[in-house]
Amino acid sequence: MKKFLFFVTFSVSFLMFSSEIKAQQTLREPLSTSQKSDDGALVAYPNPTRDFIIVKAKNSSLRVTAVTFYSIIGTQVLEISVNANTAEIRLDKLKPGKYLMKYTLSDNTQKVTQIVKQ
Repeated sequence: MKKFLFFVTFSVSFLMFSSEIKAQQTLREPLSTSQKSDDGALVAYPNPTRDFIIVKAKNSSLRVTAVTFYSIIGTQVLEISVNANTAEIRLDKLKPGKYLMKYTLSDNTQKVTQIVKQ
């Protein structure tokens, strides 16, 4: 009887412990798989990136008109005219590092987001 009680107690404890582990793993998954920069008006991905970045206005009736990249100290390093809802921008010429990406939408919304080039 003691062995049975020990087994039941051990089994319940193990099940409670394993369900806590599953809950922790579930909470961490979205953070590790996120590779998008989304500021509400525009989505830029993949971020971090290697050779290109895709920019897309979240509102389908808007166009991205211009995208400008600045070094982290504020020097302009690349400027692209887009005039489309979605565009792929080549970043081959940029060195690895952090950049500020300023974009303008067709409704004159201007925002800045951070991009990491690997």
